[in-house]
Amino acid sequence: MRLQLNDIHKSFGDTRVLSGVDLTVEGGEVIALVGENGAGKSTLTRVISGAYQPDRGQITVDGTPVSLDTPQDAMSHGIQVIYQEFRQNIFPHLSVAENLFTLDEQAEFGRFFVNKSKMAARARELLELIGLDIDPSTPVDRLSVAQMQMLEIAKTAGHDMRLLILDEPTAALDEQESERLFEQIERLRASGVAIVYISHRLEEVFRLSQRVVVLRNGTVALEAPTSSLTEREVVSAMVGRTIEDFYPKESHGRSDVVLSCTGLTGADFFEVGLDVRAGEVLGIGGVFGCGKGSVLRALFGLVPSVAEHLSIAGTDFTPASPARAIDAGVGYIPPDRQAEGLCLQQSVSDNISLASLDGFTTGPFVSRGRERVATQEVIDQLSIRTRSGTSEVGTLSGGNQQKALFGRWVMTAPRVLLMEEPTRGVDVGAKAEIYRIINEQAALGVAIILVSSDLPELVAMSDRLLVMRQGRVVAELTDDDLSEQKLLEHALESAS
Repeated sequence: MRLQLNDIHKSFGDTRVLSGVDLTVEGGEVIALVGENGAGKSTLTRVISGAYQPDRGQITVDGTPVSLDTPQDAMSHGIQVIYQEFRQNIFPHLSVAENLFTLDEQAEFGRFFVNKSKMAARARELLELIGLDIDPSTPVDRLSVAQMQMLEIAKTAGHDMRLLILDEPTAALDEQESERLFEQIERLRASGVAIVYISHRLEEVFRLSQRVVVLRNGTVALEAPTSSLTEREVVSAMVGRTIEDFYPKESHGRSDVVLSCTGLTGADFFEVGLDVRAGEVLGIGGVFGCGKGSVLRALFGLVPSVAEHLSIAGTDFTPASPARAIDAGVGYIPPDRQAEGLCLQQSVSDNISLASLDGFTTGPFVSRGRERVATQEVIDQLSIRTRSGTSEVGTLSGGNQQKALFGRWVMTAPRVLLMEEPTRGVDVGAKAEIYRIINEQAALGVAIILVSSDLPELVAMSDRLLVMRQGRVVAELTDDDLSEQKLLEHALESAS
C-alpha cells in the first residue's frame, strides 16, 4: 500500500481547514499525525476515509489516482478508520461475533438462517489475526474498553485492511491496556499494514512511529523521521513557538499540612496514609487496578470508605458525600469530563458556578447578575476560549471544556484539589495551560493530589509521589528517586 495525498485543500464556508497538504503513507510504517485541536487532523482523516471530499488536490493509491467519494470507496481500497468515539459503532447487548459482521455479511453464513457455528469459526479467525483471545459468543458489554477497541480492529481486519487510522486510541485505556494495544499495532505494522496514529501523547508518538507529521492551521508544519526529532521540536512545530519547558513545575510547598489521613480503606484500597501540605502537588502512581483513582473518589465522597483519622486544616472530616467534601473545601477533577464532570448542554457559566451557587443566592433567588460577573472573571483568568459565558460548554474544544471544569473549583477557592487524569484528551497547547493553572493554584496554597497515567506528566508535576500496588501504598518517591523508572520498579515489583 502506498497512499499519496497531493495539494489537498478543504474549506467549510469561509473557513479554510486544509491548505495544500501533502502526505505519503507506506505499508509497514507507522506515521504519527499530531497537532493542536483545530489543526486539521480530523478533517484530513475524513478526507482519507471518504467521509469528506477535498475541494482541490489528488489522492493516489499505489500510483493510481482514485476518488474516495464515500467511506465504502475508501474501504474498497483497504482504508479503515477507528475513531475515538468507536463505542458508537458497537452493539453492547449482541455477541462478539454478531458485532464483527454486518447483517449483509451474516447472510454469508446461511441463506435463510445464520449458521452460528460458521460465524463463530470465522470470528475466531479474525480475533486470532489480532491476538484477541475471547469467546465469540461473549456479549460485548462484558468486554473491557480495550477489548472493545481491539474488536473494532478485528472488524477492519475482515475487510482486507491495508491502511488503518487510529484516532486517540489510548484516550480511555489504562497503562496495561495501552501496552496490549501497542503490541497489536506492532504486529499489524510488521504484517505490512500502513498505520496513521493520531495522539496528543508524545511519548506514544516517539515509541510507535517511524515518521512524524505535524499539522498546524491546516498545513504541514513539520515532517521528519521520528528518530531525528526531539519532543521539544515537535511541540514547537505544533504551537508555532518555542516551548522552553513543557512541564513548568514550580515548587510552592509549605510546612502546614492541609489534608491528613491514616488508615483510609475502601473496596479496592487499604490502610492508605498520606499528608498533603499547602502548595504541594502530591502524585499517586501505579498500574491499573492499584486503587489510586478510588482513593481520590473516596476523599471526595463518591465511594464509601473508612479511616482511622482524616482531617482538613486540622478539622476532622468525614467524606460522606460530594456535598460534604465541597463544604470542607475539596474539589475534584474526574477522569472523564463529559460523562462525570460537565453538563454539556448547559452554559459555560452554569458549569463554572455549579459548586458556588450558595454565594449568589439570597433566600430562594439566585442573583444571575453577580453570577455572570464572577464567572466571567474566571473565564478571563483561565483564558477559556468561548464566544460568551452563555455558550453551551459542549461546543467548546476539549481543552477549553477542561479549563471550564477547573474554573468550577477555582471559583470555590478550595483548600484541596483532587485531580484524576487532568489533561486526558486535550492537545499540547491546552496541556501547557492546565499546568499553568495547577502551578497558580499551588502558589495560592492549595493542596493538590494528582493521579495520571501520563507518567512523564505525573513525575514532572509532582513534588512527592506515592506508589500504590494492589490497593496499598508501597513507596514514597522524593528528590532523585522521583523518576519514571523508580515508579515502575515499585509499581510492578510483585505484579510481574
